[in-house]
Amino acid sequence: MEPAVAEKSLIEITSCPVATTNKKMVIAGVINSTIPNLQLFINSEEQKILNGKFMVSLPLDDGANDFEIVLADEGGALAKEVRSIFCGFLPPKLTVDDLPDVTKASKIVISGTALDVNQHKSILTLKINGEVIEISPDGKWETNFNLKQGTNNIDIMVFDGGLRKTVIRKLVEQHPLAPEIVFEGIGPIITSRQMEFIGHLENFDHNKMDIRIHSKIVPVNDKTFRYKTNIRTDKAEIPISIDIGGRTVISFTRQVVFLPSPPTVTIDNEIKQISATHCRISGTINDENDINPKVFVNDKEVNPRAGAWTATLVLNPGINTIVIEGRNHTGLKRVIKKKILVPEEV
Repeated sequence: MEPAVAEKSLIEITSCPVATTNKKMVIAGVINSTIPNLQLFINSEEQKILNGKFMVSLPLDDGANDFEIVLADEGGALAKEVRSIFCGFLPPKLTVDDLPDVTKASKIVISGTALDVNQHKSILTLKINGEVIEISPDGKWETNFNLKQGTNNIDIMVFDGGLRKTVIRKLVEQHPLAPEIVFEGIGPIITSRQMEFIGHLENFDHNKMDIRIHSKIVPVNDKTFRYKTNIRTDKAEIPISIDIGGRTVISFTRQVVFLPSPPTVTIDNEIKQISATHCRISGTINDENDINPKVFVNDKEVNPRAGAWTATLVLNPGINTIVIEGRNHTGLKRVIKKKILVPEEV
């Protein structure tokens, strides 16, 4: 039996930058369809398709630019692709592979990638606690790191020729008798005051060892523990310790900072046409810290029910820009825009 061949999407983007310093950029692609009389729209403006291909030059504003690419026939939209392009210089992209939060090892391997995402490439420099680490041509890097007993601060920094930098800080606790622990969901930035984090353990002896958080023993099941807490201040320290044979062998804290996020707002793909001049759009809104976030459509408040909202709009011939704004009680807001094209009457 021959292996299955993955079906190509109707819109195949072949060229589109992630970031550029130019005020114009080109989106190019291929239409994988033989359906006649197809139309291509980018942000509701029709673009030409020549021999199943398209190449469009578009202006950019400073910062993030979002583009919605829609393929349609007489019956409506067939496929959609979304691309975001940043205009300006971005700092280097830095990733760090998973590290243990607690370990008995005296030496660990730190690795990751460092990439320049700007159109104009420059030479990157990577430093860990001030020591230069070599970056391979494909962006990968790796080094051995010696740990001291107790808390190890590991500052990983990469910068380009323009001194734009990205920094990631890691904390690793070391004790020769400690189990290995990897935390999940402990921050350092949290967006909800109701916090839950998980610890994954190796080399944990149930008969001799205890994990304490806020001085309370936390149950460990199947090499995992879960801990829930309520963060009442904007900055908090979570005290964690490991006991062996009833004696604390290592104790440390993890700091979390509460930064509320704006509401999450969505628009349903389907737009219900009521008449030639009216349509109904709908979507959802939710917020981690506000049970009643507000929704405004073109500056008019609509009342969501159970997180769902609906609005009826009057449309004019041409391109109609719909602005949906979600707000929460902290004053944070999220704005999304939708463009609806109404054909001009002939």
